[in-house]
Amino acid sequence: MGVGDHRPEDKYVKLPAVIHATRLGYSYRSIKNSVAGIDFDTDTNIFYEDLRRGISKVNGVALSESQTCHIASILRDMLSANDLGRSFFKTLQTSVDGLKLVDFGNPANNIFTVVTELPYSSGDDSFRPDITFFVNGMPLCFLEAKRQNNKDGIVAERERMYSRFSNPIYWRFVNITQIMVFSNNMEYDNGSRQPLFGSYYASSAYGAVSLNHFREEDEGFLVAGLGPRDFELEKKVLEDNGLGSFWGKPEFESSIDPLTPTNRIITSLFSPARLTWMLRYGICYVEKTNDSGAKELRKHVMRYPQFFANIAVEKRLAAGADRGVIWHTQGSGKTALAFFLSRYLTDWYQSKGVIAQFFFIVDRLDLADQAADEFRARDASVRVVNSRKEFGDCLRNDPAARIADGNVATSRFDRRATEITVVNIQKFSDDAMAIEPPYSLNVQRIFFLDEAHRDYRPGGSFLASLMRSDEHAVKIALTGTPLISHKSGNTRDVFGPYIHRYFYNRSIDDGYTLRLMREGVKSTFKIRMQEVVKELREIKGVTSWNEVFEHDNYVKPLVNYIVDDYMDAQVRLGDESIGAMVVASSAKQARKIYAELQELDPDLSSALVLHDEGSKEERRGIQIEFKRGGIDILVVYNMLLTGFDAPRLKRLYLCRKIREHNLLQCLTRVNRPYHDHAFGYVIDFADIREEYDRTNQAYLRELEEELGDFATYYDSLFMTPEEIETDLAKVKDSLFLYSTDNVVEFQKQVNAIQEKSALYELRDALTRYRELKNVASMHGFESLYQGFDVYNAAELLREVQHRIDAVNAREALARKDLSTGAINVLLAQLEFSFKKQGERELKVATELEDVMRDAYREASRVIDADDPEFINLLDELKKRMRERNVEEMTSEEMAISIDEYRALKKRISEYRQREALLAEKYHNDPKFVRAHKKAERTPPPITTSTSKLVGILAGVKENADALVARNANILGNPPYFLRQVESMLADACDNQGVDYDVDQVTSLASFIAGQYEQEKGKAA
Repeated sequence: MGVGDHRPEDKYVKLPAVIHATRLGYSYRSIKNSVAGIDFDTDTNIFYEDLRRGISKVNGVALSESQTCHIASILRDMLSANDLGRSFFKTLQTSVDGLKLVDFGNPANNIFTVVTELPYSSGDDSFRPDITFFVNGMPLCFLEAKRQNNKDGIVAERERMYSRFSNPIYWRFVNITQIMVFSNNMEYDNGSRQPLFGSYYASSAYGAVSLNHFREEDEGFLVAGLGPRDFELEKKVLEDNGLGSFWGKPEFESSIDPLTPTNRIITSLFSPARLTWMLRYGICYVEKTNDSGAKELRKHVMRYPQFFANIAVEKRLAAGADRGVIWHTQGSGKTALAFFLSRYLTDWYQSKGVIAQFFFIVDRLDLADQAADEFRARDASVRVVNSRKEFGDCLRNDPAARIADGNVATSRFDRRATEITVVNIQKFSDDAMAIEPPYSLNVQRIFFLDEAHRDYRPGGSFLASLMRSDEHAVKIALTGTPLISHKSGNTRDVFGPYIHRYFYNRSIDDGYTLRLMREGVKSTFKIRMQEVVKELREIKGVTSWNEVFEHDNYVKPLVNYIVDDYMDAQVRLGDESIGAMVVASSAKQARKIYAELQELDPDLSSALVLHDEGSKEERRGIQIEFKRGGIDILVVYNMLLTGFDAPRLKRLYLCRKIREHNLLQCLTRVNRPYHDHAFGYVIDFADIREEYDRTNQAYLRELEEELGDFATYYDSLFMTPEEIETDLAKVKDSLFLYSTDNVVEFQKQVNAIQEKSALYELRDALTRYRELKNVASMHGFESLYQGFDVYNAAELLREVQHRIDAVNAREALARKDLSTGAINVLLAQLEFSFKKQGERELKVATELEDVMRDAYREASRVIDADDPEFINLLDELKKRMRERNVEEMTSEEMAISIDEYRALKKRISEYRQREALLAEKYHNDPKFVRAHKKAERTPPPITTSTSKLVGILAGVKENADALVARNANILGNPPYFLRQVESMLADACDNQGVDYDVDQVTSLASFIAGQYEQEKGKAA
């Protein structure tokens, strides 16, 4: 194969990236002579020899081959759990059998290896990441490299990864993978709503993958750690991949430039020092209750601004500073940043022989509850303090005295839960006793002051008390809107200079927050309300503006307008799940609005949140219910304008003027990403334009003072009129040739489109129309506003999406590489179309679709998906899909397929019946059905007697179930639980008079213990 025969991504991206990794300290491994099952474990892709060498080097021991295989077996069973790799990650952070897997303190003491096209296989299904990055033989990261301007960009890779990782057969690989990178070697397109161009990173997930940008802030780092070029190694890498003649060509020299986008992100994330840092401090598991009320576990990787904030804090502290401000825009994850900082600074101070104590300071009870929930979701140990006395007790509680109790980590590799005290200083009384904590050189207190733009005034009692509580404490202020030239002080004057900055324009580019769209109220409504105000003031003699706004004659039409607009927006934006918030001009008006909402539409749910309305628990319940989608509209006055994060909140009805930084805090309640929305919407009854412009200019001046020319990158939070008009013009041009006033004709036009890029462009235009419809007429685009109504647009958008789904389905069939998960996705999306559309064809088509779904539904109910007999049946199902183009079948061909699928379904049903009989022996416990079948097919079997095997495993089940029932936490200690199961299994064999060897017991016990851990993960 010549140079020209290889894929462009191989020549210009993948292999240059591999060579770049070798300059960072990775060794290149060719897998041509590697034997699966001998050199590496096919279930985990762990390379045995590198694992042995790495663990030996890290721990200063000489590990034997048998010890290495034992550790690999423990890791394999651990990675079989349905826990998103949580148990493996904890082991990675600590040790296995007393041996550390990674040296985090000295990156050079590890073995870093890079491999290309290593198969991630499960039965006949497999995929091959372009580049896999190993640490001590463990495949912890991979990179998918694509050519520039690849079809559908990185979006295609994200969708492909979703299809793969939704499939349980790949979950071992999901569990071991810590960081994934997807790159088409292009710079980011900051104006794009979808990740088409650039280099993105993500943590692994069972399904949907959240992509992150990485923008290197230390440009010198990109070249500082590079070793010299090794020409012989470069040739070896190219020759090993059939591209030996590519070496030395101009294109090769350009492609190995350290500053290409792909090579930059490899340096930023995978250089040995960075990677070990990220593995140690940059990943956490977050367990929360989802909208349906179920516990949901996710894996989070640190965002790049959080990483650089950590590094900036360390530098500031190392220089002797004890305070500073982190200015990160709203919605950028400041609570998560405090958690990550706590983990990192714990070790940083520990390395100096100092114990760190962390306090997260807020000034409102609801923020204290919210922060505590966020920290607990990340498995932190949290204490909430609501009084000065409790705070004093915490300060006097010397952590050094608690080490003997085992409650505080005593070394950098003792990964106990991070301890954080959340302090609500709102309840601190001014005249309470002074706090005089004991001073200790071995204890360093760190105060994170959340929302450091409100009551933390230099002369205020709150801040003064805090400062006096420990004059030696480190104080880090967190804010998205620092006070600037404010009468009560400047945030920098109080807390010191900025440590790190991350502004909302960059957050919008990175996809963490949304631009805002200001919608003025319709002119007809303005005229009507002017008449109402005139009548109230001139005829009825109402003199106070508050009385005007609170009058029934004003409130009723206001609420009517809000309800009509909200319901229209749900239809126009194609999302009935979006929520709204009304910010009233006074508490009394808020009550009136809420009462009118209650009477106006019983199907529209609303709630009132005021500081003197209901109990704390009731207000908290309202917030939770709104976030879950159980409430449509919240009515507030002063509460929830800051710190309230609800992504579904997309429409803010602003009925009063709000000043300065409080205005920005309020507006950004609607800027969190949700579904595929491009904007958060502010419906402006109060005309905030002048106040917003004044506040925005103040921040711009602050940036110019701090950053000089860089301040030019700071942009408006709102979409500008010029941008709106440009977008509307594009929408008009994109839709011009289509029959948007006739759905049937439009459907014919769309069905003739073969290229997905054209379909995507059309979908984007219709989506943008939905988003901009309310402002179109205000910017001179009446033809768009009047050309077709929002209901019509929604139907047209559905037709385009149906066509995209059909094209995707056809491409999936053409690839003939369908995995189990891909087939399931395809069946869910498949729409049958045939050459003939007679009544008989349609009837047979429906029958075929039903029998196909029945066959796969029956297969999905099988208990043991790893049984070779079942795998063969599933392969036959896949073969049927590959061999027939269902969209082109005649009715006779469909009839034949129906019979084939029915026969297969019958065989699967018979298989399931045999499984059911076996399940009864174990009281329908699927764990032991799988264990029984695993024992039978693992040579040599413990026993060939089915009755004895049932007796053995039933005994293990009884004892293991009782042990877990007594102490559910035992599953959190996998090595200990495994030893208990091994003992139970050995005793059960003795009871049945069955001889066994250690390897048989160890292997089967590991499988059983893994089943319990997997069951625990599913329950969570």
